[in-house]
Amino acid sequence: MSQARPAELPAAVPRRARLAGIGGWWGWAVAIPALTLAAFLLALRAGQDQVRTGARQRLVIAEAVLRTTVDRYRSLPTVLALDTQVQDLLAAPGASGAAAVNAKFEAIARASGVAAIYLMDARGLTLAASNWNQPLSFVGSSYAYRPYFLDALATGASRYFGIGTTTQQPGLFIGQAVEARGDRQGGGVAGVVVVKVDLEGLEGEWRRAGEQILVSDAAGIVFLASEPGWKYRPFRPLTVPETDRIRTARQYGDSDLRPLLADGPPDPGGTIRLPSAGGAGHGLVEPVAMPDLGWTLWTIAPTGAAWRQGVLVAAATGIAGLALAFALAAASQKRQRLRAEQSMRLSLERRVAERTHDLSEANARLRAEMAERERATTALRATQDELIHAGRLAALGQISTAINHEINQPLAALRTFLASTVLFLERGDQATVRRNLQRMTEVTQRIAEIIRHLKDFARKTGPEHREPVRLASAAEAALDLLRVRLRADGVAVDCRIPPDALVRAEPVRLEQVILNLMVNALDAMRDVPERRLDLCATRETSDGSAPSWRLDVADNGSGIAPEHLGQIFDPFFTTKPAGEGLGLGLSLSSLIVRDLKGSLTAGNGAQGAVLTLVLPAAEA
Repeated sequence: MSQARPAELPAAVPRRARLAGIGGWWGWAVAIPALTLAAFLLALRAGQDQVRTGARQRLVIAEAVLRTTVDRYRSLPTVLALDTQVQDLLAAPGASGAAAVNAKFEAIARASGVAAIYLMDARGLTLAASNWNQPLSFVGSSYAYRPYFLDALATGASRYFGIGTTTQQPGLFIGQAVEARGDRQGGGVAGVVVVKVDLEGLEGEWRRAGEQILVSDAAGIVFLASEPGWKYRPFRPLTVPETDRIRTARQYGDSDLRPLLADGPPDPGGTIRLPSAGGAGHGLVEPVAMPDLGWTLWTIAPTGAAWRQGVLVAAATGIAGLALAFALAAASQKRQRLRAEQSMRLSLERRVAERTHDLSEANARLRAEMAERERATTALRATQDELIHAGRLAALGQISTAINHEINQPLAALRTFLASTVLFLERGDQATVRRNLQRMTEVTQRIAEIIRHLKDFARKTGPEHREPVRLASAAEAALDLLRVRLRADGVAVDCRIPPDALVRAEPVRLEQVILNLMVNALDAMRDVPERRLDLCATRETSDGSAPSWRLDVADNGSGIAPEHLGQIFDPFFTTKPAGEGLGLGLSLSSLIVRDLKGSLTAGNGAQGAVLTLVLPAAEA
């Protein structure tokens, strides 16, 4: 008898099996590229989302740094406009008055680090300037055509970025109108004082950090950029009236105002490609508007890493798909030799199940990633509160020795009273026993008050809680925590805070800020033989703005070095020796005050440093 060969397909279905095999290969030929493309697109989208998230985070930091740089000098023209020598010079121009104002402006410009300070009369003629003794002095020049002069005359204040017509150096011009004497009710203007701030240092920081950042004005013209070739060029072609306005004001000097793009900037999250000599300027673009300044801050995040990630994932998916295809093809051939049609149906069902399983796993991973991103967002929101609370606990740790001494003294007195009370009780001296019991009650109340104060100061709070707080009470609470150190260091404290000084704040965080300011003042007076700490609160009311309270914390130490004035509120910046501080006290204090809608500035007084805290009044 002849036997059938095992390697042959059943005689009834050889053609159908071959056709099914050909169809299966065609299916894999379509599925693997499709899966590879889908994997590439998913990986690319995930990578771009990561790039976009990182760009937004860096954009928040860049905006905070830019606002800090601008706000640092915002009040300087207002203060100078109130100076009596400035008002005297405008009332009676003369050589002697101009010389005094020149010297004052020169000293203030050197101390604050601004590019220039100058005073113009109501016609725009410069009467005094900080660069009066330099070849390109502003004195005698007329800037009546400059928008910052015209805006200050019209509205009382101005902010304007442009290239100087005399020095050809760019800068931010902050103007403040000086009211004419005897005409405060009528609103007459005697002149304008202008502070010019150099912002080019930010561009160097962006370049060193490898960031691609631009700042554009209301017309879409880039005036600050990490790439020099982008400066003084609009995103889109300007209209004739816009070009004429900029040329007339000479805002950007002789720049040709060639557009960077033909159709303007893309939408947020889109892709932009800007001309650049270094090969940069291509990636996802994220803007943030700064309406109070009329500016827009842009960051460009390169997407090369996201593309590489997509290619790697696509390659891995393709290789895995090919490996799976060959494995299933081998198994399918084996099953076809046994049961052609049944094997083909089982193979198809298994493939469908495997693909469904892969899709389910991909959906599960996507859901897990979404949950992880939500947790990360929540953690980021909680980081600020945790850092502030950690700073408060660190402050308690620094004064723990003093607190221990403050509690041990009442405890020692309590032990003495207990011992003496037993003796007087045995003698029958009831009056002395009652007097000792009264004293012991007062001592225990003092210990309870100290512990309550520590618990209140150490508890965790949030910025959303606001209430009317007396500045005097907050300052007294901070002084109470530092009382032992004040006595040990021999510090004379002069606290002049009116009892009606009410601000709207969170009590514990306000106490933390005042404590940080006092600790910095005490550290600054270590080498001073006679130490003095002054706290003075005054009420401020500006035209058109809500009332506020200003608290000055001054010491008689060596003051703040001019080169450190711009860094004193930066995180981790400290001039103390290693091991004596992380440089987070003033940075956290500035963060708390900004959350409370206030401001915190630093400067030098007549003898030492002066830290100024301004908070809105409670009735505001």
